[in-house]
Amino acid sequence: MPLERVELCDRVFELELPEPAVLLDEAVAGECSGVAGWDPYWGLLWAAAPVTARLVLQSAPRSHRALELGCGVGLVGLAGLAAGLAVTFSDQSESAVAMSLRNAERNGLSGGAGLVFSWQSVPRVPGFDFIFASDVLYDRCGHEPLLSALGCLLQPGGVVWIGDAGRQHAGDFVRTAEAAGWRVRLYDAGLRPLRDPQQLQYRLLVLERGHPQ
Repeated sequence: MPLERVELCDRVFELELPEPAVLLDEAVAGECSGVAGWDPYWGLLWAAAPVTARLVLQSAPRSHRALELGCGVGLVGLAGLAAGLAVTFSDQSESAVAMSLRNAERNGLSGGAGLVFSWQSVPRVPGFDFIFASDVLYDRCGHEPLLSALGCLLQPGGVVWIGDAGRQHAGDFVRTAEAAGWRVRLYDAGLRPLRDPQQLQYRLLVLERGHPQ
């Protein structure tokens, strides 16, 4: 298996990545099974993940139960474990969750769990007080299912962090979230407040429950 090393805050994380053939096989299987919104690229380390992982490692809110949505190879969740959180890695790909847990073990991190589901079919589980994700706003069709999943999984008083690398649909997501009753704040890679969700740079979206408009 390919390996990639990522240094965050003077700590090195070693990540096992899937072989390209594995991703291709999963993409074909997902298409043949008719699974909606199947992402064949979960095994790539996308641009926002290292930045989000650093912010989680440095500044994660205190949490009893944390969830990574769309974990991929698990870098952000590993940062959560390293920060002392009890992290559940989740993805619609069973292979992604399994690889994230292997990466946690590879890096000597305990306290991780796994959960396989799609945003359209959220299991009944106890709520999480901190949910985080990275690089998940690329498709506007996924915004409402994502917000619906967050509504089911976030316990009262909890907070959501979504790292985004400047994708064009982030502004649409903010408007959809606010219309659905979420409070949304935007920060840059240094956790300085941002005003413009369309700014083409890294931004961290912080969501909390508000009141429907």
